[in-house]
Amino acid sequence: MTDLDEFLTAIGHPLRRQILETVYQTPGISYSQILARVNISSGKLNFHLQKLEPFLTQVNGEYRISNEGLKLYRTWKMLEGRLSGTQVTGTDIPGLFFGRRTLAFLIDVLLILSFLFIAADFTSAFTLVPAWWLGGFPVPLFLTRIIDMFIIYPDLTVVLIRAFVLAILWMYFTLLEGYRGQSLGKMILKIRIVDVSGARIGQQPAAVRALTKVLILPFDILVGLIKSRKAGFLRFFGQYTRSWVVRN
Repeated sequence: MTDLDEFLTAIGHPLRRQILETVYQTPGISYSQILARVNISSGKLNFHLQKLEPFLTQVNGEYRISNEGLKLYRTWKMLEGRLSGTQVTGTDIPGLFFGRRTLAFLIDVLLILSFLFIAADFTSAFTLVPAWWLGGFPVPLFLTRIIDMFIIYPDLTVVLIRAFVLAILWMYFTLLEGYRGQSLGKMILKIRIVDVSGARIGQQPAAVRALTKVLILPFDILVGLIKSRKAGFLRFFGQYTRSWVVRN
């Protein structure tokens, strides 16, 4: 059977599309959970799982989308969008979600910086000062210190503070995203990082992603848009670590 035949067989039945969607949305799902979600007999489920065999992996009773399955899912969704008359944008492709990821990153950075500056001076959370960048509108002191850290002339003290903050951010992203695939920002925005099979990425790929995120993120995205976007990756080091961002 050719690749095209397998593709058409896999998406040609609504139950197989439902099974594929279920496994994609819930990597590591068990046979009994699929059975409950799809609500069909075990005999029918076994038949459709056999047809989907090239596109799923099953280890220790847990089902995940295979690499071929990810290609199938992405192509199916793009085709579905075109047939329904809606153009599928890049941010709809699994692995991109540019808007959500940007907002999640900003939330994470603001949370960590706020925690660090408030921990250094607890009263800065309650002391109001006029913010020149808001036309003199009063804001908590720690916010003005965060802004100043990015624009003030980088003498040795500022350089050391920035290096310390970057180290904290790297550890923060490595631990949370390596442990559960989600930083606090990603939890809020309901997205997470998985490897291309849908499994947890682990600490080593998370450390690589986190290091490039805090040091060379604009360059990483620029190279990714040129070299990795067609494969479904926003960042080059996302493709390098074989991991991408999906909805919860």
